[in-house]
Parts: sequence; C-alpha cells; structure tokens
Amino acid sequence: MAKAGFDVSLVVTHSKAETIDGVKIIPLKESRGRLNRIFVKSFVAFRKALKTKAKLYHFHDPELIFIGILLRVWGKKVIFDSHENVSKQISSKSWIGNKIIRNLVSFFYRGIEKFGIWTFNGVISVTPEIVSFLSKKKGVLIRNFPIVSMIDNAPALPKASIPTLIYAGGLTTVRGIKEICEAVSMIEQPIQLNLLGPWESDRYKDECLKQSPKNINYLGMIPMEEVYPHLKAADIGLATLYAEKNYLNSLPIKAFEYMASGIPLIMSDFPYWKKEFNNFALFVDPKNPTEIKSQIELLLSDKTFREKLGAKGKQTVLEQYSWESESKQLVNMYQHILS
Repeated sequence: MAKAGFDVSLVVTHSKAETIDGVKIIPLKESRGRLNRIFVKSFVAFRKALKTKAKLYHFHDPELIFIGILLRVWGKKVIFDSHENVSKQISSKSWIGNKIIRNLVSFFYRGIEKFGIWTFNGVISVTPEIVSFLSKKKGVLIRNFPIVSMIDNAPALPKASIPTLIYAGGLTTVRGIKEICEAVSMIEQPIQLNLLGPWESDRYKDECLKQSPKNINYLGMIPMEEVYPHLKAADIGLATLYAEKNYLNSLPIKAFEYMASGIPLIMSDFPYWKKEFNNFALFVDPKNPTEIKSQIELLLSDKTFREKLGAKGKQTVLEQYSWESESKQLVNMYQHILS
C-alpha cells in the first residue's frame, strides 16, 4: 500500500518507533501471555491506532474484532482480513479445553464475528470457500501469494554436494516436522534437511533433531529475504501439515514460495491440495514417515522429473500466483471503500 502511494502506519509488536520502506512503525510491547494480548494489548493498540487519525483501518488478528467494532463506533472505515476460518479452527485448539468448551467458544466467536462483519466496510480472505463463509456480499478474495520479484532478486547460494530438502515456517507438531525428520533418518543415501523457523517448544525441537542429527540442519529464525536463497538452493520443498480442519482448504504461501524458487513439492494428500498443486507436487499421508521417505526417494532418483515439476511450478507462479498481480485487488478495494 505504501508503494501505491498511501500513507501507511503499522501498529505492531516492535522494539522502537521507526519508518521502514515508507511505513511508519508504531511499536507495541511484547505480550505477557494470551490473556494480556487479548484484554490489555489489544486496547493499547486501539488507542495508538486512533492517534494515527487514519481514514481506513485494516486488521487481521481475530482478537481485534472488538477493536474493529469500536473503530466503527468512532466512525472509522474498517477492513477485516481473515486468512482462516477461525470458528472452525477453534474446535481443534486443545489448549482451549475439552470438546464441549471448544464448541461453545467457537459458537460465541462466530456470533461476534458475524456482528462485526455486519458493521465492517469490507472483508478479505485467501480462498473462495472462506470468503463465501465470511460474507458473500462484502467478501473479497485476495490470496497470499509470494512477491516473485523478491525471490528472483535473492542471491543464489551454491548447491550443496548432497541433495537438500527444506521446510520454512512454524516448526510445530501439526505441521508434521517430526515425521519429516523420521523420514530423513530412514533414507540411506547422503541427504540434508534444512529447517527454518520458530520451534513449538524446546522439547519438540529435541524430539525432531535427535531423529537424524547428522542430516538435519537447523538454520534458525532469519528474515524472509534471507530465506529465499536457501529455497533456491534446495532440491525439494516440504509442506506436510496434519489434516486439521483449518488446513484442509487452505492455500499455503510456502507452497507458492517453493514453486517460485523452482523446486518441486512434497505435500499432504488433502483433496483440495491435490486439485490445486497436482502438476507441481507429490502427495503423502503427513503422519506416515515411510510414505514421505518413498516420495523423497522417488524425486531424488529422477532428476529430470524433479526439474520438470520445479519448472512447471515456477512458470505457473509467474503467470497466475504472484503478489505483484494480486496486490492490485487490494489497492482497488482500498480506493473503493475510501471513495
């Protein structure tokens, strides 16, 4: 939006007030737990957001729906941006409580969400199914695609002497990281798995890395622009998430980033993903390390096939799945609401 000529302020957790790439950063302190984030930090964000005197407010976090409603009461124009079907997601969040409690919380959240959407000026989501679920009248499809120019301009790292797999993103149980590590431990030929991102916990990190310590390389948390050289140097990208309700009809940006980097994918065998990524990926049961191992070995055994999938994926991203083209819809939405 800043590149499109808008005056943009971002109220976000950050260490200091500064301007980055034309965007004014208005800092918030780190959260002290979930309750603090929901009931204290949200209202601090509201107060700071009001001080920007913006003409349009765009928020994403579900706990900010109350704040979005308050902004409407203050006469502000508001966009609700939801990348997920949160009410469905709540039903699989074990930390919330047992199934009955989760269903009650999901029902309550959906009621607040529907009321908020009724008051908001626009709604955004990333798949047609979620857009339709949230609001057929106000919903706009703006998909979370990679910035292809950023990937193309990323410096190329030298290829490793042995085949390299990569996963970039949250390193958690439901993203199937342990099963990937188990699959790698069963492969006899020399191979390297690069993992990038935050761990769910130190315990889970130890469980995963002990599977095959010689073959697994944890690169830590690094800025996104530094991730792309590693993607381009890899041979296979992995996205083997568990079949959680929230993931079944999603379009994971990491899949498009792998494609834009010219590497083939191994993905969970969700029907929606098989339909969307059939020409660029092989599919597995994410909880079956033996199956993951077999598909890795299949791709590694046939370089021509591997390169063919990677080339198809890159061409498709360039033609259909770039943020450069998708962002125009966001600009149009802002202009429409502001006019």
